[in-house]
Amino acid sequence: MNLNDNKIIEKGINKIKRSITIWHGVILFLSDSAVIALSLFLAYYLRFYTNFFNPAVQSYNLDKSYMIYSAIIFTGIIFIYFILKLYSFSIYRDAFYYPKIFIPPIFGILAVFLIGRLYKGFFFSRSWILFLLIFSITFLYITRYAIGRMTKNFLKQKGYSNIAIIWNYDDNIAAFKSLRKKTQKVIYGIFLLFSDVVLLAISYYLAYFIRFKFGTIAELYERYYVEENYIFYSIVFIIISIVVFALYNLYDRDRIYRGSGYYSRLIKVIFINIILIMLTGYIFEAFTFSRIWLLLLAALSMVIIIAGRFLIEFITQKIISSFKASPRTVIIGIGENARRIEDSLMKYSPEGDVILGHIDTRERLKKYGKYSSSFNIVGYLEDIKSLIAGHNIHRIIIAGPEFKYFETLEILEKLKGLDVTVLIFPGFFEFSMRRLSVREIGGVPLMQVANIGFFGFNLFLKNLIDYLLGIIIFIFFIPVYLIIGAAIKLDSRGPVFYKQERFTKDCRLFYMYKFRSMHIGSDKKIEELKAYNEADGPLFKIKKDPRITRVGRFIRRFSIDELPQIINVLRGELSLVGPRPPLPDEVEKYDEWEKKRMNVKQGITGLWQISGRSELSFEEMARLDLYYIQNWSIELDIKIILRTIPTVIFGKGAY
Repeated sequence: MNLNDNKIIEKGINKIKRSITIWHGVILFLSDSAVIALSLFLAYYLRFYTNFFNPAVQSYNLDKSYMIYSAIIFTGIIFIYFILKLYSFSIYRDAFYYPKIFIPPIFGILAVFLIGRLYKGFFFSRSWILFLLIFSITFLYITRYAIGRMTKNFLKQKGYSNIAIIWNYDDNIAAFKSLRKKTQKVIYGIFLLFSDVVLLAISYYLAYFIRFKFGTIAELYERYYVEENYIFYSIVFIIISIVVFALYNLYDRDRIYRGSGYYSRLIKVIFINIILIMLTGYIFEAFTFSRIWLLLLAALSMVIIIAGRFLIEFITQKIISSFKASPRTVIIGIGENARRIEDSLMKYSPEGDVILGHIDTRERLKKYGKYSSSFNIVGYLEDIKSLIAGHNIHRIIIAGPEFKYFETLEILEKLKGLDVTVLIFPGFFEFSMRRLSVREIGGVPLMQVANIGFFGFNLFLKNLIDYLLGIIIFIFFIPVYLIIGAAIKLDSRGPVFYKQERFTKDCRLFYMYKFRSMHIGSDKKIEELKAYNEADGPLFKIKKDPRITRVGRFIRRFSIDELPQIINVLRGELSLVGPRPPLPDEVEKYDEWEKKRMNVKQGITGLWQISGRSELSFEEMARLDLYYIQNWSIELDIKIILRTIPTVIFGKGAY
């Protein structure tokens, strides 16, 4: 094939590209026009021609006025789409393509809203605006996504799949993943800011609506100057809220993670804003705030903001997991600490970190030879910059105890200016961020460990909760006791309850009660079944244990067999939350560090019961128990109790 032939082929391909581009743009234009027109009609019809709302009011001048409004919105949306170049193929190579779809309808509708405010006699229904926004955004997103997929399939069928002119939705996500980490952080921060503005506005409006227009507490006094003053001050305090949120680093993606006091900071900021509102009310005596409104505002904003942030974080993690956009992480160092970091991240990281492997110096890897071969080595520390670029690494964790002070400084020096998050493991696992705070004394950075534990008022409060909740649970489940008792009796011969020797605090012996789930004499068969043991350490567990009865298998799966242990709680032998009480022969096999879990009263549920239950190794169970002991708080107990409910309902990890 000569040069002229190549030129002819290239011209043909370019001609095809131009033709497809034009037709694709025309299709998008016609689709957008139809969708916007449909949205305008549906919003108008729903507002004025359905029984959901009151009949149309004559002052709306329905026919003529709304035709003008519709023309402005239609023209505005199409014009902005052209400005943003959303009728070319390049849109599919833009990481922000799908967010850009939302901009034209928002700005088009906002233009009409502002015109309505500026010119008297230009009235319109706010419900119509709301419906129009919902319909237009939804329909435009769906149709553009569908057209993108159909165009790509059409090109494949016609044999043009090698022409790289269109991407699908997944490719667009890939483009977003390829953005610099700092850019992703900025986008996430802007999204949080926008959501906070919306959620705060909803909170202010709901508080105002409940206080002045709903139910028995609704009272309208003229001295409140309700409409103008409340709207003005709501806007002012939304702006102040955003500023304070930013000061508390609540828009920084790297600082929003479990264990960072994230939600407690949100609560602090909300209370600060309420105090600012109260101070303003005292300073400017011309306007008096309703105290009921303030109380409602505090409660609603707290619930709505926290729920909104939780939902956003949950959805973000799901998206990250679905599109395999989890942080690509490497661990600097080899050793037991580095191994535990890797294991913990793989099992418990809410972001589902992709652990690429470990990095260390050539000298150390050579020195530890056979031991270092048990790690997945990504490369050498000397080549860290090229490794970050080559593997697209997002996060680096330095296993601090594996390195000397000056070695850590050298590593940090090499990482300066790189678009990567750097974390240093301080050397201990069993402390939560709630218990630690960083201080500087005489230029020395120090970690202060809060003195918390099971003593004094804390112990009294924990025991009080145990007794109160224990009585409530016992009374509530009385019908369940009767039903399960009858089922056990009908299923197999023997007593309904089973009592077993266990150890609680300070290795004190007691009898723990359970519903019988095994056949009589099952204890004597342990020696015969030891070869089938599926648990490690001193534990003995078999998934399909032949000793378990039919009813027993059911009540074990949903932990119903544990209900009689409420009696042990009321007798002061167990707590609702704590390490699981072990058998005496298990304690004999404990290592010295594992015996520390016996320093507190044992419990019915605990951290490992909500973190995998029987699927965890014994060492993992013991470490989670120690973490609980070191970081205990009433809040942690409540969290564990609440998380136990879905764990029990879905029977996760139970057998």
